[in-house]
Amino acid sequence: MPPLLVSVKMPLETADEAVSLDTENALKRAVAKIIALDRDCTAHAYDLGETFVELKSLVPEKSFGKFLKTFSHYSVRNAWNYCSVYERLQDHRDQLIASAVAPTVMFEIAKGDKDQIDGLVARIATGERLKGKDVKAALGGSTKLESDVSPLDVGGLAGLRKVAELKADTDIAEFELRVKRILHHVTEALAQKALGKRVVKSKLADDIEILSRHAHDLFKVIAAPIGPHSWNPKGNWEVGRVQDGTSWGQVQRLLRQLGGAEGWPAATELTDWLAQEVTPALRFVVHGEPMTCAPVAADSAVTSEDGLMEPTDPVRLQQNTDDHSEFTMDPETQARAA
Repeated sequence: MPPLLVSVKMPLETADEAVSLDTENALKRAVAKIIALDRDCTAHAYDLGETFVELKSLVPEKSFGKFLKTFSHYSVRNAWNYCSVYERLQDHRDQLIASAVAPTVMFEIAKGDKDQIDGLVARIATGERLKGKDVKAALGGSTKLESDVSPLDVGGLAGLRKVAELKADTDIAEFELRVKRILHHVTEALAQKALGKRVVKSKLADDIEILSRHAHDLFKVIAAPIGPHSWNPKGNWEVGRVQDGTSWGQVQRLLRQLGGAEGWPAATELTDWLAQEVTPALRFVVHGEPMTCAPVAADSAVTSEDGLMEPTDPVRLQQNTDDHSEFTMDPETQARAA
């Protein structure tokens, strides 16, 4: 009989209460059934992970989330979490199932490096019942224990992740502030149009051009990919653009366009552009509202400073307002780079 069942005792209201043998046996049977079901749940996580790994090799990454919605309640993040269990915790499968570790805890364990994973599973094998927050604390290193140590002085990948998290938090807050201000100015301009007044392009440009450039700069360091120089193999790597045809890709493109009024539509088309393209993209960022129009897909071929690049090229150039080219990697190239 497993040690856990041997140690099971009926919770008593008073120390004088007696428990019949039948009641104690019934209690042990119930506990045994719960543990067995929990183990089934752990094993099920591995089975799901294996299936999702197979599925992602068959379905294009761009449409994976939409495909999941056709038959299940799983999100893309759910699927990737189960994949990580199957791919990263395979060596510890028997121990994790025997210990009936919850899938949510395994999701966190799978984020560690090999030594961290081995250490966490060793703790579980001794009978320690780890929660998700325990695993997160373990993977975060000693930053919480050594409060007098600056995050910028904590070594290892865990320290680097912490620095990246702190930077991301700051950058995202600054990005949100600027996009909210851009949305405010655009909304005010459209309100003037609703009152029968014209949208003054020069005034709107004065209000949002610099904000848009800075928001675009922040977006590039928050979310844009980085990769080898498009034409100089010895050159510094370039910051690129989020994949075309996606909502965030549309946001990046519009912020860059808003940063230079010379690239805006003519006055006769400006109001429609602000209402139908710019506003939905800004509200997507600020309020999480889905785009009301489909994001602009990539052209069949993209022109660079050096000529025409075929659509099959994994790196596609985009002319930038600051004279730096941008690139975007297709999913296959992104996967190889990762």
